Amino acid sequence: MIIAFYPGAGGNRYLQRILDCDWSQPNRSYDLKNTDQQFKHRYLLDCVPSFDSQHILTHCMNSKKIQELFPGQPVVFIKSDLQTSLQREWALHGHERFLNQAVKIQASRLEHYNAFKDLSWPVIASEDQLDHLPSIILQEINDDYVKVINPENNVPGVLAQLTQHTLNKINSAYEIIMWHLNYYKTYPVDFSCANQIIDVSDGDDEFSLLMQKELNRYQSEIFKQVWDAVNE
Repeated sequence: MIIAFYPGAGGNRYLQRILDCDWSQPNRSYDLKNTDQQFKHRYLLDCVPSFDSQHILTHCMNSKKIQELFPGQPVVFIKSDLQTSLQREWALHGHERFLNQAVKIQASRLEHYNAFKDLSWPVIASEDQLDHLPSIILQEINDDYVKVINPENNVPGVLAQLTQHTLNKINSAYEIIMWHLNYYKTYPVDFSCANQIIDVSDGDDEFSLLMQKELNRYQSEIFKQVWDAVNE
């Protein structure tokens, strides 16, 4: 069975339910419960590995693509609102992933020293030698290095942290929204091969009612503003 759903729409939770496992705890993610799932099944973009699992989870919602890769497999689609689903995924995992992947580019201390040093200062070949420089030189280069990797802001430190925190959220929201808008433009939602469609927005079954609460739980004005901006 293929279970197709937008990120954040409860596919992992639904699988736990049909496996008769714990699935109904509020305000949590069940992504790590299904450890036998293949990463490449998520969007079906790369060469899809062979599978021996009875259930496959995917964020691909395109019947043609699913049938092409998994011919003859029954397909259950979990239908939900894309914005609301992505907002939940972003709150649970997406923003944290963005922060973990962000790499702060810094000049090495040796490169900085060679660019900053006075002609009278010693020539050194490794960063280990920096700590053996005369203390007055070491203090001067350390003070300047801090300025290089942490440029001065026009706001106090606490406000600078708040500003960076907000910018990170804007950037992470933009990244997850744009990637998925482009993906679902390339592989449009198509339920034509569905054996079952679970509409969690309007359903009155136990799973849908719980997911309505979960999808409404994660509200963010920043995410909403970014969504509105890119969809103008």
